[in-house]
Amino acid sequence: MRRSFDRAATHYDRWAELQRQIGERLLAALPERPPAGWLVDVGSGTGECAQVLARRYHRPVVVLDIAFGMVKEAQRKLQRKAYFMVGDAEALPLADSCAGLVVTNLALQWCLKPHQALAEISRVLLPSGMLLFSSLTTGTLEELRLAWGQVDSYSHVNRFVTSQDLNHALARAGFSRWHLTQEKIVRRYSSVLSLLKEIKEIGARNVTLGRPRHLLGKKTLTKLIAAYGEGEIEASFFPVYGWAVR
Repeated sequence: MRRSFDRAATHYDRWAELQRQIGERLLAALPERPPAGWLVDVGSGTGECAQVLARRYHRPVVVLDIAFGMVKEAQRKLQRKAYFMVGDAEALPLADSCAGLVVTNLALQWCLKPHQALAEISRVLLPSGMLLFSSLTTGTLEELRLAWGQVDSYSHVNRFVTSQDLNHALARAGFSRWHLTQEKIVRRYSSVLSLLKEIKEIGARNVTLGRPRHLLGKKTLTKLIAAYGEGEIEASFFPVYGWAVR
């Protein structure tokens, strides 16, 4: 996953329309007053959310991502308005109780153990510190999953958590209160291949254990197109937005 996002970093912004849309909706819930402690963007990507935080609160932001390429792109945008770190959300390289606000936009679904990432965020938050997060949940890319199911027995689409999973994880992580809201976003693509291209270009690599370990041939893609539909297609995404207080 780290290598995949590294490769995608330089062209990520050209393909990340959905990620920007979800990030904008997430950041609409930012508190008016600047919190005490550090501002931290976990799984920052190229720094879109961090830019908003720096402008909103006129303070440096800790920008952290597992991929060096993403951190490098964020550094190009923010320059001296942030501190930049390469690190894993499941083992944050930050001290206990150092942050007043942690934001993470569409990063939890790439964690092997999302509950561990939430526990780490809780650890670095100050008492009464706030987490704002978004993640993709079950139902996302279900049309693609069903189409692949008609082609072969491999796992071609990542598995996404449920809102119930997130509720349990937040409780285990030690948050005192939280709230989740979910929506459905349907995007249209000119073809199945254009959907696959977007997924590849943002670095959203299939990390399931049952994924194919070989290149997909023309015959396989032809079967996929026949199963999904010729011409323009729709793809569904189910983002969940949440806030949580330690």
